[in-house]
Amino acid sequence: MRRRMVYSLVLLISMGVFLKDSFAFQAGGQEVDVTVTNSYVSRYIWRGQDVYADNDGAYQPSVDISLPGFLKGTDVDFNVWGSFPLNKGHELADELDYTLSFSRDLGRMYNLSLGYTYYDYPKANKYSDVQEPWVSFTLNRIPYLPLDVSFNVFAGYDFSAASGGPEEGWYYSWGLSTELPLPESSLTQKGQSLSLGITNWGEDGVGGLKPSSLYAVEISISTSYSAGKFSITPTLDYTINCEDKINNGDDELWGGLEISYTF
Repeated sequence: MRRRMVYSLVLLISMGVFLKDSFAFQAGGQEVDVTVTNSYVSRYIWRGQDVYADNDGAYQPSVDISLPGFLKGTDVDFNVWGSFPLNKGHELADELDYTLSFSRDLGRMYNLSLGYTYYDYPKANKYSDVQEPWVSFTLNRIPYLPLDVSFNVFAGYDFSAASGGPEEGWYYSWGLSTELPLPESSLTQKGQSLSLGITNWGEDGVGGLKPSSLYAVEISISTSYSAGKFSITPTLDYTINCEDKINNGDDELWGGLEISYTF
């Protein structure tokens, strides 16, 4: 497991450096942001669902390449994200996700994002892979509130990459998020904030689930420490399950640690 995680990290860092140089060469003076991230989570919870089903953790590296304003004011982003179980019993669960997205601010108040994600399970059969075109809309600040609270809605349509795969259908969510400034102290940095978020998940029967307008509610708390181009982000998450078929009806509490480097 340790050797596989080291190989994955080296591959992602090499990909980030290579693609950064390639894009800079092709785009001339275009700004290119490349971020390599290593994450460890005590449980792999995806959209309210415990993927490994027995509360096992995961190592989740990623590389993100962003071109701000590349298409007439539209940001273009390419992300490769992986998840690798930390314990045995999930030999077919290795995952690599590839996402291409386009994001544009609509004035000061709104943001619209469109994207496509390919979920690849390289150790499983070809029927396991899933494709998802998706759209996300964000109201950056809800008017008349004393705090800066944003509102986000998301919808993604999942379908099998090969005939005979998982059932197709919609996932959708709506949620709120805000950031609270933290006072500078021996435990915090100047300008540091506490991020709070709540996301409600629904679906229409995708992946064999019973259709539900609200099957899970996710609550997240995080903060980031920066040191030069590095950032360290501890997270704490809690999922409230509203359907017995999800995680056997149990709520989920888990934490994570994310370490990022921006080139």
